[in-house]
Amino acid sequence: MPDHTGNDLDLRGLRRGAYVIVGGIACALAAGALMLHEWGPAANTPPHPFQGAAPLLQPAPQPDRVDYFAEKRRVTGSYGWVDRQAGIARIPLDEAMKLLAAGGGAAVPAARAAAGTPAPTPGRTPPVLAPGKEAR
Repeated sequence: MPDHTGNDLDLRGLRRGAYVIVGGIACALAAGALMLHEWGPAANTPPHPFQGAAPLLQPAPQPDRVDYFAEKRRVTGSYGWVDRQAGIARIPLDEAMKLLAAGGGAAVPAARAAAGTPAPTPGRTPPVLAPGKEAR
């Protein structure tokens, strides 16, 4: 009859189980090494590691970022030509929002209005047509 002091633990069974686990791991590693040797690396392994130069990073990009956003503020806040020959101009963003709010509708570009193409319906993606085909 086993006693409950902990002296009846069968260490031979634990040892055998540990040997089986370690042996299984060793067999799996050996099988993997054999397969790698026979079949080579995986198909998605790159043939050669990247040998190019490291990308050139700015040590302090903050001044360029400030300049970039200042230029964007200047462009969106001023009048100017986008394409003078086509008659496309740029107006300040605040002015454009006021005009849209006062008009109560969507803006129609001059080229679209001249061609007689209706403005797209909000919330609906316009159809993509092949060149030379008309919408039905």
